[in-house]
Amino acid sequence: MTSKTKNIVRWVPSVLVATLLSMSAAYKLSSPPSIVELFTPLGLMPYVGLLATMELLFTILFLYPRTMKIGFLLLTAYLGGAMATEMVSGNAMIAPTIIFSLVWIAAFLRKPILFREVSVR
Repeated sequence: MTSKTKNIVRWVPSVLVATLLSMSAAYKLSSPPSIVELFTPLGLMPYVGLLATMELLFTILFLYPRTMKIGFLLLTAYLGGAMATEMVSGNAMIAPTIIFSLVWIAAFLRKPILFREVSVR
């Protein structure tokens, strides 16, 4: 595989994650009735704008190479919270789990060193 092909393969999951999260944030910001129905019983409706903004910010941090590590950590925490919220509310955790997995795959492909054991001497 050429260097250019490897680079493209490394970035495809990241672009997919960014697209999914951007669409999710835009959907939350538009506040359609389905979002209101989903977030109101959880008491999260006042925070939908903040959640959407966080989603976009963390995604941007994840895409930018110099801030990828912090973006990765913040997206992991955000999606972990989304999974916990889905679990507590009795909804299926499929969507956040898939995106969570894609974030980890994308991070591994872009920076495998994040997942290597560090030896302390």
